[in-house]
Amino acid sequence: MKIPKEKVKVKIKTDTSIIIGYIHTMVGGRLSDYMSAQKDKFIPITEATVFPLEKKIEEDINIKDDTEVVFVNVKKIEMLVRL
Repeated sequence: MKIPKEKVKVKIKTDTSIIIGYIHTMVGGRLSDYMSAQKDKFIPITEATVFPLEKKIEEDINIKDDTEVVFVNVKKIEMLVRL
């Protein structure tokens, strides 16, 4: 059984990067409720574009401009904005 999801475009700031992409929430669900339910977890960000801040990310880590999915540790999110 497939659960209907809604693509929500977001901008996320962590201590090392800015990520723009999509979070998939329940249809009609609030983004704040989705994030509150994700404590101690990683969330998938699809169609993600990652913009590293400064040189905090090791050079041997390959981050492409557009990535199919990026998993973000909820504890590392400093700011999340719906676009």
